[in-house]
Amino acid sequence: MPEPLKSKDKHGAPFTRPPEIEASLGRLEAVDAAARLQAFAVASRKSSGYVPSEALTYFLRRAWAADARDEFKQIFELLMKRVEQSLYSTVADSRMTGAQGIREEIMGRFAERIAKDCQGRFAMLDFFEVRFDLAFARFRKTVLRQIGPASVLTVPLSTDGDEGQDISPEVEAAAADFLGGDPQKIDDPAFRLELDAAIDALPDDQRRVVGLLRQGFQIDSKDSNIMTIAKMLKCDERTVRNRRDRAYKTLRSALQEDA
Repeated sequence: MPEPLKSKDKHGAPFTRPPEIEASLGRLEAVDAAARLQAFAVASRKSSGYVPSEALTYFLRRAWAADARDEFKQIFELLMKRVEQSLYSTVADSRMTGAQGIREEIMGRFAERIAKDCQGRFAMLDFFEVRFDLAFARFRKTVLRQIGPASVLTVPLSTDGDEGQDISPEVEAAAADFLGGDPQKIDDPAFRLELDAAIDALPDDQRRVVGLLRQGFQIDSKDSNIMTIAKMLKCDERTVRNRRDRAYKTLRSALQEDA
């Protein structure tokens, strides 16, 4: 029998999955992991064998809880592939400047949400088990609002060496401060969680600056076509730099204490 969800709605009632999702989970629990993975691999919604993403989310969480790491990895890859496909239509290259970078940012943040849920700190995927498409649409819009206007040229943070996607000096400086001179730390999920928690604890004005720097935005630019942090926050570049410096000092102290 599928495990109940922990989250509650605004009226205090526990989240419940739609009957068709509960039925799907029941059928999938009756078969072995290999059969489930084969069913999860069906990508077309029009196929009679298509498994809803709500079910993939449920079994992804269950695989982690059961320490079935290989099964978790395979479900994770299938779910992220679905997410990527959905973003090609909602964040299309023809509609947004730098759409590829934006899609990668959204997917990266969704992967972080999964990581936080796995650590048991938050029930961050409960709503995705109830209505995945609606939950992800809200998540996507939240990220887009945080990133800022996508109708102007931006400078995305690049880590894969794509041609023409050099990391700005501001972003390099931000990375050096965040990672204590060791860029490989960003690959450590535990460190990412600690960093996110420390950033969340910053005052609002400092947290916004740090968040935008992490996303690759420049503080200021002579090019009027580039959306900068100063423009988005409607303040001068000196104010932005002061907020950044105060935030870095706080983050370094917090992360050193955690270490």
